[in-house]
Amino acid sequence: MPDEPVTRPSRGENALAVVLFGVLLGFSVWGFSVGWRSGALFGNEFRQTQTAMTALFMQREHNFSLAYPTPVLGKPWSIPFEFPLYQWAVVRLSDATGLPLVQAARVVSVSCFYLALPAAWLLLGRLRLGWRGRLIVLGLLLTCPVHLYYGRAFLIETMALMFSLWFLHAFVTAVEQRSWWWLAVANVAGLGAGLVKVTTFMLYLMPAGIWAATWFWRARPRRDGTEKRWTALGRTAGWIAAGTIVPFAATWAWIHYSDAVKTLNPAGRFLTSEKLRGFNFGTTETRFSAEIWSGHWNFITGSLTSLTILAVLAVVALVRSGRWSRWSGWCVGLFAAVQVLFPVLYGFHDYYYMANATLLMTAMGLVLCDLLESPLPRWSVWAIVLGVYGAQIGTYFHTYYPGQRMMLGGTDLTTALREITRPDDVLVIAGEDWSSIMPYYAQRRAMMVAHFLVDDQPATEQCFRRLQGEPVAALVMRGKERGNRNLLELACRYFGFEKQPLFTWKDNDVYVHPRVREAALNILLVRAYDGLTLSADAAALQERWLRHEIPVSLLPPSLAAIFEDMSPKPIRIYTSFGLSVSRDDQRGLVSAHPDSRFWFKVPAGRRELFAEYMIYPGAYEDVPANEATDGVEFTVYEVRAGGDRRVLFQRLLNPREVPADRGLQTLNATADIAAGSEVMFETGPGPRRQYSRDWAVWGRIRIK
Repeated sequence: MPDEPVTRPSRGENALAVVLFGVLLGFSVWGFSVGWRSGALFGNEFRQTQTAMTALFMQREHNFSLAYPTPVLGKPWSIPFEFPLYQWAVVRLSDATGLPLVQAARVVSVSCFYLALPAAWLLLGRLRLGWRGRLIVLGLLLTCPVHLYYGRAFLIETMALMFSLWFLHAFVTAVEQRSWWWLAVANVAGLGAGLVKVTTFMLYLMPAGIWAATWFWRARPRRDGTEKRWTALGRTAGWIAAGTIVPFAATWAWIHYSDAVKTLNPAGRFLTSEKLRGFNFGTTETRFSAEIWSGHWNFITGSLTSLTILAVLAVVALVRSGRWSRWSGWCVGLFAAVQVLFPVLYGFHDYYYMANATLLMTAMGLVLCDLLESPLPRWSVWAIVLGVYGAQIGTYFHTYYPGQRMMLGGTDLTTALREITRPDDVLVIAGEDWSSIMPYYAQRRAMMVAHFLVDDQPATEQCFRRLQGEPVAALVMRGKERGNRNLLELACRYFGFEKQPLFTWKDNDVYVHPRVREAALNILLVRAYDGLTLSADAAALQERWLRHEIPVSLLPPSLAAIFEDMSPKPIRIYTSFGLSVSRDDQRGLVSAHPDSRFWFKVPAGRRELFAEYMIYPGAYEDVPANEATDGVEFTVYEVRAGGDRRVLFQRLLNPREVPADRGLQTLNATADIAAGSEVMFETGPGPRRQYSRDWAVWGRIRIK
């Protein structure tokens, strides 16, 4: 049956493709910017915080060695996996620009993603796909949900993808054109891909291997008269070897070096490439596991695209089998092959699809290219194209967007651990496996009693012995490990922890060393941490403490920093429910649940008063009337030397009843302050004297 004639695009369709690509490019920029300032590393926090932990201590210690720090399994503090090129780039960028590490990481990740697109463009050109078709395919790369989410993550994924795509294009071009320039690019990109993430490199070695097999077939010896032509085969083999030997050798050397460094740590020997072989490459059992393949399917139809889009494009591919269907089939085959090669990695980790989604998106884009060349009415063809893009964007908003908007990372537990310990202190943590999440958000080195250590007391003791002489400050026992008395006794014997927890947060018991107890209590007695419960003796002490005015000079620096948006800083405070602070993009919001008072010392004379204040929406929105706040009274006094008070400002906020009282409010006033007077900011309960949900805060305060 003769091929159907190919419908050539009109000038208007070409213009539409360009405009559409520009819109999708802009959308991707916006998508990457969502939650940009957030310190949260949601989206496989286990892996993101591991990378971030390395960068944090690399920067803190100025340690750029190959045995780089990842201080989560005790001493020595190095358990290298990937070559640290990504972490070096992040830290260098942060140091050079002053960007926080998380934002520097996002800049590096997004830059690598966009730098991968030209390589994808060139590879599509090797398929002889025209520029309009290439824009259609790249548009799917820009709207793939997993790309939008993990393309700005604190992960090595986009850097590995960038190097792998450039390697594939350079390798194919070098061999086919006998180009020394592209051979050099292939070696550099191959080095980067193999060292940064070997599993991604292996994925793109598959199409490289298919190309190589094709070249060998074409150059196979044939009879030409009476002689065999071996020269062409040898030349082809030489070019293939020249483009791969150096990356292969470097990757092999790095794996052996990193394994050697890991074995220096008693816990690290459980994480060598040999120990993780079954996890990385899977087993016969995992390759046929219904649970794992269900995980693959859930990721494909949620993180990459939707079942509806797959169904529509499958029908289109069957009905309209054009000149791009063969290449689309190859992409689908490679996409499936890598999941068979790494069944567990792809079955349990959606971020792994950052590399593999490129193949599926290309296959989908080529189906659309066949559709665009069909004789169907143009309006219907473009309606399908726009519908696919719209559905991709809708999938992103449904799956990843809500989490990407989250601003805060860590928990009140990690905040408490960070505030009650010093930067050089070490935490011992059981019940969190070897996750970096708690140590990273606490910004402390840690000895994680991982699952492979819990039942191996000799290995655990070996790890503990290596920490002798280190300032081990706190022990966290979570979940089922809270009842592990043997581990508790072992930790107390080695590190001298108190045998009763100082506080509990949800299902975590926290024990401290006696040297940090007093300083920790000074913070815990005043600071409000959601969900944190003090031990009985500390709680009784807090009850007495909060009934008195507390000089800010007695607070530790980490707690006094709560008032950084107040000028001048308060000299004394009184709080009924403890202190806490949250932040939005412009300011810190200091808790002021009634009754609370902040005293400020200001010079005598005419003074300008400025303050921001509000009641959190959760105190009155979607809350039964009998449970909502009845209002909070915000008052500013001049407190004279003899104790007399003069009201400078007073306002009752009752946002449940008065819409104008909702949201951030501002105070602007002037007042003559007498010599020896203080200015006091106070919050009190509403007219019914009910304290329920009186979630008041002060924002910026300026007295000048």
